[in-house]
Amino acid sequence: MKLKQLQHESDSWKRLLAFIMDENIHLKNRLTEVLKDKFNKNLLEDLEYFHNNFVREDEMIRLVRNDVVELDKLLTREIFEDGRIARQIERKLHKLRNNLENIQNQFWKLKMGFNNYLSENV
Repeated sequence: MKLKQLQHESDSWKRLLAFIMDENIHLKNRLTEVLKDKFNKNLLEDLEYFHNNFVREDEMIRLVRNDVVELDKLLTREIFEDGRIARQIERKLHKLRNNLENIQNQFWKLKMGFNNYLSENV
């Protein structure tokens, strides 16, 4: 029963990461639109800052997605090995939960910051 719950949690994380990735793509597209239009060249440094953060977010998402895949493999092994790797799963879960919370919080701050910046400057 616990394995089933962990598999559901893993699936939920995958959906969350896909959503954040889609939102990040949307923000990068918005940045491209701003750069295509005539804009104040003095804002270029700030826009570059946001772009770099969007790229970093992509990298963090990629790393966490890999961790989720590793967890899925451990869960599959757990089913067949009858509880021998429970400690590895617990460590991975703890790490993933923390990383996902951090990514989610960081992304929402980045998104809000970018949208506020555009509202005030573009």
